[in-house]
Amino acid sequence: MKRALIALAFLLGLGLAQDGKALYERQCAACHGPTGQGVPGAIPPLAGNPRVQDEAYVVKVVREGLSGPLEVNGTAYNGVMPPMPQVSEGEARAIAQYLAGLGGAPREAAPKPQLAGDPALGRALYLGQKAFQNGGAPCQACHTVAGVGFLGGGSMGKDLTDAAQRLGGEAGLTALLQNPAFPVMRAAYQGKPLTEAEASALAAFLVQVSEEAPRPSSLYLGRFLVAGLVLLGVLLLYQAALWQLRPQSLAERIRKELRR
Repeated sequence: MKRALIALAFLLGLGLAQDGKALYERQCAACHGPTGQGVPGAIPPLAGNPRVQDEAYVVKVVREGLSGPLEVNGTAYNGVMPPMPQVSEGEARAIAQYLAGLGGAPREAAPKPQLAGDPALGRALYLGQKAFQNGGAPCQACHTVAGVGFLGGGSMGKDLTDAAQRLGGEAGLTALLQNPAFPVMRAAYQGKPLTEAEASALAAFLVQVSEEAPRPSSLYLGRFLVAGLVLLGVLLLYQAALWQLRPQSLAERIRKELRR
């Protein structure tokens, strides 16, 4: 009986580990790599990371996200991991147990990637000047980027001017765009995923934006200019409407009668 219970526990543990691996590949591998190797200087590794031995910590990070500076195996990181509330606590625990089983020394990390995407293509995709292959909405519908677009963009999403610094540079952004962790973005692009080339181009564009973002003074001046032109147009239309509705003078009424 005791042996049967031990065997059952072993099989349950094996099944949980397999589920954790599948969940990791679906939810985490796009950013942290298929073997948990991470991206040097951008996304911390999970294989050989002593923090992953703390199951409660991993569950909290998966479900609530993590931001701010941290150091892993002597390398500093300062990005943002968005929360993944769509991952249940049980699923997060399975991921944590899978990561704890990786153990050992950090897996060999891939070399830090160079800028590979096309920023010009990324800009066109962001503005909607070029459509996404699978029919997704242009980024500007929900987001803003300093100095890009005539009226700035949508207000539903977060400003993306500093997204490259917050989300792991081009490598982190490319992975995140292909496997969105934000619930609204995940729902918006469900069934309409970005291709690798599109994600890479957008990431390269956002990296370029972060390096060339206009100074606040010039940005605000442009916005005030646009607002002023819009207000002037509204005032002119209002004045024209008042002119049409004004009472006619006697001379105007006489001229009108004579034209008939």
